[in-house]
Amino acid sequence: MPFHKFHSRNATRFMAICSIALCSPLLLAEEAFDAPAALLKLDELKSLSVLGERDPATYNASAPFKTARNNLTVAAQQGPHDVAYDLPIGYQEGSIYNPATGKHDKVKLRAYAGKFIAPAVIMEPGQTVRFNLMNNLPVPKVNCARPDMNTPAPPTCFNETNLHSHGLWISPTGNSDNVLLSIDPGVAFEYEYNVPADHPAGTFWYHPHTHGSTAMQVASGMSGALIVKGDRKPTPENNGDVDTLLEPLVGQGGVEAEIKLLQQIPYACFNDKGEVKKDKNGLWICEEGDVGVVEDFDLQVSSPTAWGKSGRYTLINGQARARINARAGQLYRWRLIDAGFNETVNLRIREIKSTKSSEALAVAGELTKSNIEKTCNGPEVTQFEIASDGLTHQKIIKKNINVLQPGYRSDILFSLPKKGIYCVYDDASTSAEANVSATSENPKVLAIIVAKGKDVVSDQEKFLKDTLVGLAEKQFDGPVEKTIVDDLQKMELNKFVPHQDITPAEITASNQKPVYIEFNLVIPTKDNPDVPVQFLINNSAFQMGRVDQTLTLGAAQTWFLSSKSVNHPFHIHVNPFQIISIKSKSGKPLDPQYKDLVGTWKDTLFVNTDVIIETRTRYERYIGEYVLHCHILEHEDQGMMQSVEVVLPRNTSSGGHGGHHH
Repeated sequence: MPFHKFHSRNATRFMAICSIALCSPLLLAEEAFDAPAALLKLDELKSLSVLGERDPATYNASAPFKTARNNLTVAAQQGPHDVAYDLPIGYQEGSIYNPATGKHDKVKLRAYAGKFIAPAVIMEPGQTVRFNLMNNLPVPKVNCARPDMNTPAPPTCFNETNLHSHGLWISPTGNSDNVLLSIDPGVAFEYEYNVPADHPAGTFWYHPHTHGSTAMQVASGMSGALIVKGDRKPTPENNGDVDTLLEPLVGQGGVEAEIKLLQQIPYACFNDKGEVKKDKNGLWICEEGDVGVVEDFDLQVSSPTAWGKSGRYTLINGQARARINARAGQLYRWRLIDAGFNETVNLRIREIKSTKSSEALAVAGELTKSNIEKTCNGPEVTQFEIASDGLTHQKIIKKNINVLQPGYRSDILFSLPKKGIYCVYDDASTSAEANVSATSENPKVLAIIVAKGKDVVSDQEKFLKDTLVGLAEKQFDGPVEKTIVDDLQKMELNKFVPHQDITPAEITASNQKPVYIEFNLVIPTKDNPDVPVQFLINNSAFQMGRVDQTLTLGAAQTWFLSSKSVNHPFHIHVNPFQIISIKSKSGKPLDPQYKDLVGTWKDTLFVNTDVIIETRTRYERYIGEYVLHCHILEHEDQGMMQSVEVVLPRNTSSGGHGGHHH
């Protein structure tokens, strides 16, 4: 049936402005560099594009005010500030480069706006942003009924959809970030996001979230970057956006050039019996004339070992083994987004010492662990993390291995010490307890950086400090400049932290009982072979219409996170949380990925079976029902999710009603 037609006030319709491959200072294009010719084959897929034109924010800087929610300077907004985008969804044909074979595999995948890599959305605090989501996916030709909502649908029955903005602090109800909606094939719906003027600037992302179809659609590539860009400078009284410090680093490609979207797409080609085609080593293959698809939940998505056995590669901006051109002695900001469905990425950047090694890397295809260790064997490039999950840290965190769990974002600064060739690779996990697949997988090279220029950086941390101090001296003045410079000398970003710490006194004053969340995967055992597989939180599977946690608007509360069986990334919508403590159940040392997390703010957090994690959170501004869940999305689709509802406080002394909203 035809889509319902509508018009949006002050709308700017879809227009791709800047492909990363065309505009980025870190080009994903083949151009002349001091490096071996044909270092590797590039993927044919297009890279991230801006979803639409955006109007500049307008603020009245003379009228700042501060809310209790965070530390940010907020200015009164002037005049209408609406932006609207078209976001059609349909099948798209194309190809993905397969480093294991050195060939491109043809694929047909669900996609936003005709692109395998969904358009990057750039928005600003204070905007009203509308999305015209048009579900052009076909109506299934088979009966898609399921015995219950937590069992997988039949193949080709994953075409119901909706839209979730992962990490945004906006309303979860109505036509805002409402994941309880389901948009059928042939239906259009306009979402409206009223982004508050005090929303933190940061790195977020968006993806479908219809229960039962989430994993299949994200595995098909339906995920995109969502950046909130801020221009609020800190004042003596209030904090500002870290973007105002780093603005001079933004190159020709703009903020879009900083985005590095990581995805796993488990496309497969099937034989006449409906079996995945494999080579003699068990790796998935597509032969001449085949078209890879993502349609079978059981074979392609739900098995925790399917991705590792498939031989597929994590893509960066839609490209496998991309070449990234850069310049030594320059400070870069990367906005890393793990938009994958079922893979932990242990991101490292290391120099390749010899040209011969780099040439071998280009033609070796599927490299073994030992080959990668021999090839990517030069000095480490230190990653200086300034924010996680879009929220700026109080203290810059140094990392050589950046552990990215599904749903994580990590904003890093780094410099390449000298000209040469560098590996960007996914290293093997430290242990099975460190990743979502609960296995220790082989490392894989994700991209190659070719750096020209001079050998200019001998001490990466000193170079970072000197560069940031120089930026601060140019960007700010007066007491604010001195405070920021003094902090940077200590590797701190105090004037850019968006949220106030949640203190024990605030918890006590709220008078709320702690919330306990325990993940549990029940599977058949030798002693109990007939037990059905169950994906549970607090011993219950998700049920639409049932509210599992009732929370009070304006309160702060303590949450304890744990897992009884298998590792799970915890994610909650709308309100982020602050990590207070991470303790081992067994008394063993914590996994290295938990280092430096205490005190930071996140919306997604990996919970392995040996930890109990204490967090604190606030419920502010928004009432309504939303969800928390495991961000192994196939676990969520099979029931590992809860509904939570924020309600008005009760005033028992005056007979006030409060309670659930309607």
